[in-house]
Amino acid sequence: MNSKQIGNIGEAKVLSKFIELGFPVYIPFGDNEKADLVVEFNGKLNKVQVKTSIDAKNGNVIFDLTSSTAHRKNGMRHKYTIDEVDYFALYNLCRDKIYLLKVPETPIATIRFRYEYPKNGQTCGVHFEDDYLIDNILKSGT
Repeated sequence: MNSKQIGNIGEAKVLSKFIELGFPVYIPFGDNEKADLVVEFNGKLNKVQVKTSIDAKNGNVIFDLTSSTAHRKNGMRHKYTIDEVDYFALYNLCRDKIYLLKVPETPIATIRFRYEYPKNGQTCGVHFEDDYLIDNILKSGT
């Protein structure tokens, strides 16, 4: 599969999940918008950028949270800001899990979620999977 096909799978899974949970979803027109979906929850319309990762290794899933024009001449990687999108919806193919992450005030390039407890027992600064699963986030009203 190429990266476009992988991204399409992630978008379809996320779209389906929001609909399954009963949230209205709107799809921006065109392929050059910052948000992939607009979803109504928490009393407002939220711009959602969908990112998909393939692998899950060593108890972690890692997501690239940037957009890339690296395939073009003078291309670059762009970190999303809170002015552009409100949430990242993150789908991992290997684990078939969807995570929801509010876009941080300071833009970040990647995020790692742990689905296994660290062998060294470290918990400070660790993003545990259960805290970011879409069902858990939307039930809590975040």
